[in-house]
Amino acid sequence: MHPRPRTALFSLLFLAALAQGELRVEGVSDDLARNVENYVGLATEPCDADSQMIRRRFRKIEAEARSALEPFGYYRPEIEKTLSFDESCWTATLNIDPGNAVILRNADIVITTPSATSTDFSDLQAPAILLPGMQLRHASYESYKESLQVRAAERGYVEGEFSKSAIDVWVEEDAADITLHYDSGPRYQFGEIQLDEDFLEESLVSGFLDFDEGMPFDSRLLNKAYTDLSFSGYFSRIELQPIVEEAADGRIPVRVLLEPADRIEYTVGAGYSTDSGPRVRAGYQNRRLNSKGHRFKSDVSVSPVIQGLTAEHRRPMADPRSEWLSYTAAVTSEDNDTFESELARIGFRRSKRISAKWLRTLSLDLSYERFELAGVTERTRLVLPAVSYDHKRADRDLFPTRGRRLTLELRGTGEFLGSSTSFMQTVINARFVHALSDTSRLLARGTIGATAKSEFGELPPSVRFFAGGDESIRGYDYESLGPKDDMGNVIGGSNLLVASVEYERLLRGNFYGAVFVDAGNAFDSMDVDAAVGTGIGLKWLSPVGPLRLYLGFPLNQSDDSVRVHVRLGADL
Repeated sequence: MHPRPRTALFSLLFLAALAQGELRVEGVSDDLARNVENYVGLATEPCDADSQMIRRRFRKIEAEARSALEPFGYYRPEIEKTLSFDESCWTATLNIDPGNAVILRNADIVITTPSATSTDFSDLQAPAILLPGMQLRHASYESYKESLQVRAAERGYVEGEFSKSAIDVWVEEDAADITLHYDSGPRYQFGEIQLDEDFLEESLVSGFLDFDEGMPFDSRLLNKAYTDLSFSGYFSRIELQPIVEEAADGRIPVRVLLEPADRIEYTVGAGYSTDSGPRVRAGYQNRRLNSKGHRFKSDVSVSPVIQGLTAEHRRPMADPRSEWLSYTAAVTSEDNDTFESELARIGFRRSKRISAKWLRTLSLDLSYERFELAGVTERTRLVLPAVSYDHKRADRDLFPTRGRRLTLELRGTGEFLGSSTSFMQTVINARFVHALSDTSRLLARGTIGATAKSEFGELPPSVRFFAGGDESIRGYDYESLGPKDDMGNVIGGSNLLVASVEYERLLRGNFYGAVFVDAGNAFDSMDVDAAVGTGIGLKWLSPVGPLRLYLGFPLNQSDDSVRVHVRLGADL
């Protein structure tokens, strides 16, 4: 015999030995059938099992099937069973009429707590899954018991127990009564908070904790603290462990173990956008300048259009999760087709989360700017206070299917503050994303800006409005749109109105196709000379975020020009 036929024969014999017999369950729903199959021991026997053993197990099959049906409320089924053998295997058939389901007649549920006014279990007093008139399901009963125990552990009722727990089934009446009496015992409090870390001040770490010794125990506060500590960036390892076994005098101690994240981080990157061209960037961050949790970061970026150096020193305030103070400095040089500008700025910002979705920032900047615009060179000094509000809500960060972002800023200055000019300005930005289906999305954005100023010509480019570019009106050059002087030079406007609508659809894999329409302009009077751009795009969901390539066509220009726009970044 040749090696290959011998191997094939061995494989056939091996597979035959592994083959299982067939158990057929008929007359009931798929859920019931699956449970019967799981209960019946015969279902696991192979085809070559001893026939006498098969028959012995078959004799138990009816009792096992009844046990499988009872958790679903069927206590009086009629079962017909057959067993047959052929040359290769055995087949067992169960034909089941489940009969009437047992109905829950009475539910005696009592939860006893130390305080009559306690609301810790109020939503569990009348469970919707155990109402009289419903079909009895053991899983619902056990699930409710577990929910009581989970709630008790969550709220610190360490001594909670069931004084009565029973299901009484009256088979002949197709009825059942449930008795559940739960005694929560006393609610424990937070005990000693054992901080295990030596690199940050205790007052700073405590600012991430909404619990303290003597407060009623609640594990949800531990979960929230874990999330807040994780987002802080200070730590590489976080453990918050209630030590229940050491609970005494009604108090549960909590151990907080923290290990530091790397203090220094360096970043290097390269990118491309149509507005600024190819660019390189390098960054430095010190996550912990000191034990008070101060941070410092600096970035430098270079492109043919914009070069900049920024630095920020940030320190947490009383609540480090929601409030911080930043001291900033920046030097920027920009040379585009509309103007040249050199800007130096120092300032401070106080940011505070005033709600779960809103961030408020108060700022004061001192800036010096030298610029050349429309053949005129000027220098300005601005002492610029501002307030801004930032709202963001999305189901995910990089590629949301539903989300929005809204920013509002009000800023202004006057000569009485030491500025070389006076003005007031408001800017509103809005972005929306909405999934139309599993394979398509609608994206919209808009910007409104308005400036109150008697002598517009005194304003530097950094506070004038321009339109055109990747994030404005595609199809037009970066900041090439706006009011013009008598020589036809774009000088920017005191107001801005831009809107965009984009539809995208999945093409294949991580690639999406898009069509868009952008419209708007910068302007001085209320008569807006709207520029319109339209086009198509291709989006790739890269590991570092969506990469977009657009072909934009300017509808307000007489030539057939097309502009390529490239952008990397999140939608919101």
